[in-house]
Amino acid sequence: MAEPARRGLGWLEPALEVLGRRYFRPESGGRDWSARDWARAVGGALVERLGPALSEAAAACSVELPRVCWAALAAARLDNERRLEAHRRALAELAPALEARGIATVLFKGLATARHYPVASVREADDVDLLVMPEHLAGAEASLRELGYRVWAGGGRLSSRYALAYAREPGNGEEVELDLHPSWHEVRLAGDGEHVLVGDTCERVLRIELDGTEWSVLPPSVELYLAAAHTVLHSFRTLSVYLDLSVLLAAAGPDALDYAGKLARAMGRQRHLRHGVSVAIDLFQLEVDTEYKSLPRRLGVPLAVRVGYLGFGRRFLPSSLVMELLLRRGLQQKLAFARWVLGHKPQEAEGTHVAGRRPKRLLRGLRWLKGTLLRYQIPGSVPLRP
Repeated sequence: MAEPARRGLGWLEPALEVLGRRYFRPESGGRDWSARDWARAVGGALVERLGPALSEAAAACSVELPRVCWAALAAARLDNERRLEAHRRALAELAPALEARGIATVLFKGLATARHYPVASVREADDVDLLVMPEHLAGAEASLRELGYRVWAGGGRLSSRYALAYAREPGNGEEVELDLHPSWHEVRLAGDGEHVLVGDTCERVLRIELDGTEWSVLPPSVELYLAAAHTVLHSFRTLSVYLDLSVLLAAAGPDALDYAGKLARAMGRQRHLRHGVSVAIDLFQLEVDTEYKSLPRRLGVPLAVRVGYLGFGRRFLPSSLVMELLLRRGLQQKLAFARWVLGHKPQEAEGTHVAGRRPKRLLRGLRWLKGTLLRYQIPGSVPLRP
């Protein structure tokens, strides 16, 4: 049996091989990795937010793991399932409150993306994201406050441009964070609540059912467009964002990718799409048309270099601002985005704008230039932290 192709990612090779076999190549064979290989792979997967998916994939592929690895993965999966259950309860409570006020929303990322996974509960959960029309933000916030949420970040004069984050501590002690987005990577909700707009393009939303409640979600082509943008603009770009993109590619098919490519070209994000798709297909060895492969990939730049893997269980992530400035087309667009980010103060309280504070806000915005160093750790050695 041929040995699986290596990606040059050291510690993560066993985890990526099993994830690829479970999600995209069920007929392929696997390699017999050593206990040391698996200890390192599980440590890397946990830091990269792939733990719950790897736990399910290893079980589905009948992979034998060392006991400490099974324990670490099981703990990550159970913790993720608790968060997802809390998110589902929060949405079930919020739905009637929004309906009573006539507020249309679109559920995206999180539970919306999880529906494409073979087992939805293994998609790493963080928060709940809802797309809301700017004129409905006040009503949505009122609904959240009635349910015991407090403002965690955002608000004030910038609330029509940036996400507003809310948090609540339910009775079982599981904190839920919910973000309201007036727009996200050029995607916004149309006035009829039945369509989403990407620039001048209008697409009808889809409907899914969660716990007996119907929610609007994005069409596959727009999900792909957003997932590709997210691989660049997500502030903490673990490899889980590329697993999302790979799962979406497999579920949506080539037609949706072609349409996402048209959206990306219209919005100046074709480099983002090529970068995200190129990394995703190399991580999980998918087949995609050449036109969606990035220039570094076509020039033969190794995957490890393109994702910032330094070896020795370390991976460096350039800042989202740097990545965006490199990939955005046009000097005007680059400058506009830099002004947008550098002027953003995530925890600006409501109504706190004071003349003369813009220079301070710009200085604080320089923190977006800072990169992130991820350090993998073997389970049981020291706390697993980035």
